[in-house]
Amino acid sequence: MGLRLRARQTIGEIAYRMRPHPLPSGSLSVLMYHAITREDLRDPEQQSVSLQQFSDQMETLQGMGVRWVSLEEGLRSLKEGHGVGTLVSVVFDDGYVGVHDLALEVLVRYRIPATLFLATEQIGRPVFPDSSPRLGRPLTWLEVQVLIRETGCAIGSHGHSHRPLTRLSSEKIREELKASRAAIENRVNQACRLFAYPYGAAGTFDTRTEGLLSEGGFTIACTALWGQCRTGVHPLRLPRMRVSWCDTSHELEKSLAGCYDWYRLLQLLQPRRTL
Repeated sequence: MGLRLRARQTIGEIAYRMRPHPLPSGSLSVLMYHAITREDLRDPEQQSVSLQQFSDQMETLQGMGVRWVSLEEGLRSLKEGHGVGTLVSVVFDDGYVGVHDLALEVLVRYRIPATLFLATEQIGRPVFPDSSPRLGRPLTWLEVQVLIRETGCAIGSHGHSHRPLTRLSSEKIREELKASRAAIENRVNQACRLFAYPYGAAGTFDTRTEGLLSEGGFTIACTALWGQCRTGVHPLRLPRMRVSWCDTSHELEKSLAGCYDWYRLLQLLQPRRTL
């Protein structure tokens, strides 16, 4: 574990111990996962969480009394003033097979209404082209259908080709959104109104992309910027909390307590990379 990560966790621990009430009420924390793997891979991209770690995290949060909600239910609760308690939504980006093979049982056990954001061009293919094979292959559409049937999860778009939208012309963005939405709605017979920006960092979404998402029928869009959703949050700019093998159950407690909310500022100050 690198020095930067250790320093971040130390700062978070200090903040956690200073808080009289560890878990805030009236907020929605969106936990962003990618690949669930059988082994603890400790991949440098921090995209994996082992099955044991995922199970431990969900058990810990369940014991803390969080209220599991879908994205739409969570935002509706905030808007209507019913967001009492600690609301938590679990989402998975890209569409790795471990969500079906490993995470499914945990989601059923704790009745977690998760959301899958699928990079639809990859679904059913043997590999993700830009990902380590250790993280697993893409889901098949049949496996997606099983996840819906067994867990009641929602399916959202993560783009069709997983290209950052701001690098595309408006017409190309429309094509991306149309293709991904059609693939989902044709395969799972479920309206697709949810979106997660590919990469999701600052610079991968803006007012133009938001306008095109609204035009395309999307009502909720997630970024990768850190933070909690509170009353008045922009529905097409939802913050999330990335979870990886670096995060123990206690680290998740610290995240939900707001001990890492300062990390968003660092994300915004980082130089924007060419994706």
